[in-house]
Amino acid sequence: MSKDLLRYRHLERRLWITRWLHEGEDSTQEESILDEMEATWLNLSESEQAVLRTEGSRCWPMDPSSTPPQFADARYVAEPTAWAYEGFLSPLHAILSEGA
Repeated sequence: MSKDLLRYRHLERRLWITRWLHEGEDSTQEESILDEMEATWLNLSESEQAVLRTEGSRCWPMDPSSTPPQFADARYVAEPTAWAYEGFLSPLHAILSEGA
């Protein structure tokens, strides 16, 4: 993934969050992000632009309780953090050591 495509993906997430925060209403933040996206778009290769065109728009939050779309270059926002089984080899080892 090129530096410009990575930047564009970052801007997509920022736009989604901005639109969600402003409940779909226009904002100066949104305009600023769209300007950055346009400038970044011009630096993308033709193949990168083609990929983005086939995906369609992913920058409109449809449900106020929804989370931003998942992009390949970022961890999912709601991804849980795994519990560290300190002192044990595995979850099963931890359970068995308690005599469960």
